[in-house]
Amino acid sequence: MRQDKVAPLRLAAMAGHMRLDRVAARRAALIDLLADGRPHTREAIWTQIGAQLGDDCWGKRPEEALWRDIDVLRYGGIRIAYSRRPDATGYYLQYPALVSPPSARFESVSPILIAGIRELTVPEKNERAFAAADFALRQKRLLLTNQHPDWSATAIEEAARQVVFDAPILSEEQPDVSRL
Repeated sequence: MRQDKVAPLRLAAMAGHMRLDRVAARRAALIDLLADGRPHTREAIWTQIGAQLGDDCWGKRPEEALWRDIDVLRYGGIRIAYSRRPDATGYYLQYPALVSPPSARFESVSPILIAGIRELTVPEKNERAFAAADFALRQKRLLLTNQHPDWSATAIEEAARQVVFDAPILSEEQPDVSRL
């Protein structure tokens, strides 16, 4: 079975497991809480997860339970860090970062496209990458030709390569590409 088909089944199995296992539910709630990217103190973690799962979810030694949960999650690959900054003290997920950068519409990731790319052979991936680079270069040449009709073909070519590939300009007539 393909990975994209198995993931929902695994999530459903984990959700069922969390209903029966209070430790798994507590660890999942901890991930959910830390996923907001802000640091949380131990006391805030105990209070918020206790309100969600019941005050007795931490057992007799909440310090040890939290330490064990964080240790197990870290061992499983979850990057939990601790901030000691005075304005932001507590545990947080290293990914996403404390402050998420604003995302543009074109930066979205499609799992379907990623799965399709992973199925391509290396020559097919290279062919697509070179075709994309060639397309970007042609588009930049067309834009520069319309924006700067006084530039020579050499200047347009070099400016387009500078913008698309970050290549150095080699000719004597150096177009100003800082505004491109």
